[in-house]
Parts: sequence; C-alpha cells; structure tokens
Amino acid sequence: MKALTKHRELIFNDLKERKDHPTAKMVFESVRGKADKISFATVYNSLEYLVANQMVNKLNIESDSVRYDAFLEDHSHLLCSGCGKVLDVAPLKLSADTDWEGLGFQANHVDIVVSGTCSSCHSL
Repeated sequence: MKALTKHRELIFNDLKERKDHPTAKMVFESVRGKADKISFATVYNSLEYLVANQMVNKLNIESDSVRYDAFLEDHSHLLCSGCGKVLDVAPLKLSADTDWEGLGFQANHVDIVVSGTCSSCHSL
C-alpha cells in the first residue's frame, strides 16, 4: 500500500471521527474547508482507495447514495426508513448452524442491515 497522501489522510481522519456513516458528498462538505483545492472527485477517489485498501467499509444499504464507515470492528446496522439515519449496533449473528458450504457458497463477509424507524421518527 502506498503512503496516504495529505488528502487521503484528511479524509480518513474525518471518517474515523464520524458516527453518521456519511456519503461522499457529506465528506466533501466536511473536508473542503480544511484542505486547499480539494475537489469532489478527489474525495470520491480517496474514499474508493480507502475501501480498496480495507481501511474503510462501503455500506451495502438501501440508500440514495453509498455510505462509508471507518469503524471496522464487527457490528451491524439499523437503517431508519424515515430519516435515513444509520446506527451501529452490536453484531447481529446468523444462526450458528448456517451451512454455507452445503449451499455451495463460501461466505467472505456478512453484513446485516435491519430497516425500520428510529425512535425520533417512530414518535412522529
């Protein structure tokens, strides 16, 4: 892996400080005042670099835009269909007796997302 460029390091640090699972646009809005001449393309390409180098996860959720997550410890996500908020929760597990090989499949990664409404949206 190449050393992180100044912009990639800025973007990576921004992601590590966040808990909101931002889109590329949200990261761009956050970092553009902190770096000289940073473009949206630079932010997007840097996020893809961080994903490719397993420093950040790209979330596979039902959303208008791809979301990114720098919290790499095992966890699951709750997705609010009302406001779009994504919350981290302790890892939800599939049944211990899931037989992937018996299904003719080798699992490399399991990502569990539960859709519903958060407490703020539920009380509306």
